[in-house]
Amino acid sequence: MKEPKEDPKGGDDPSTPRWLAGYFLISEVELTDPSFQQTVILLITHDEKGALGLVINRKLEVTLGQVVTEFEDTDAGKLSIYQGGPVQPQYLFTIHSGLPDILRSKQASSPLEQVVFEPVFPVLTEFLKGDWQELPEDARPPINLYSGYAGWSPGQLETEMLRGAWIVRPAAVKHIFSANPQEEWRQALGELGGMHKIIAETGFKPSMN
Repeated sequence: MKEPKEDPKGGDDPSTPRWLAGYFLISEVELTDPSFQQTVILLITHDEKGALGLVINRKLEVTLGQVVTEFEDTDAGKLSIYQGGPVQPQYLFTIHSGLPDILRSKQASSPLEQVVFEPVFPVLTEFLKGDWQELPEDARPPINLYSGYAGWSPGQLETEMLRGAWIVRPAAVKHIFSANPQEEWRQALGELGGMHKIIAETGFKPSMN
């Protein structure tokens, strides 16, 4: 996995870079905002201008074919849509793995190896209606679709982190393209071990005597 680039100034925690593109934000159990409760967010960009990420573990009961009529009678129309965040939910954003550069817009970026964020969905339209459908199902590169995104203004995410709203860990491809995304908050949290594993298994933080 490609390590996210560290800001040269570093962060308060020497084990964590200042800029966290390519990292997961895992919501703390005390975070009860319905938009982010028990979520795992892949940070796509993070710098002095703010941050942008996608919630990866909220799969909706909606498919591409239900929201984009040109896909309703295609295999791609069966692709599920995730609730990527509360900002601009009327737009679709994509994360994919293994697609060639010709299928990427100038705005596409790769926060970590084998993961490409594509903010311009139309560049994938012809591929999804053509070549992608001709591939055997087990040979199709993973493609996740997200309605909206999570965004933070300059300094906002840092403030939330200081308040203890988020746990930070390097992102992992297996959690992004999981077959059971609804389990990923518990999975990603439990892998940290210790108290985090207890929280993942019980859903609450034990009180300390």
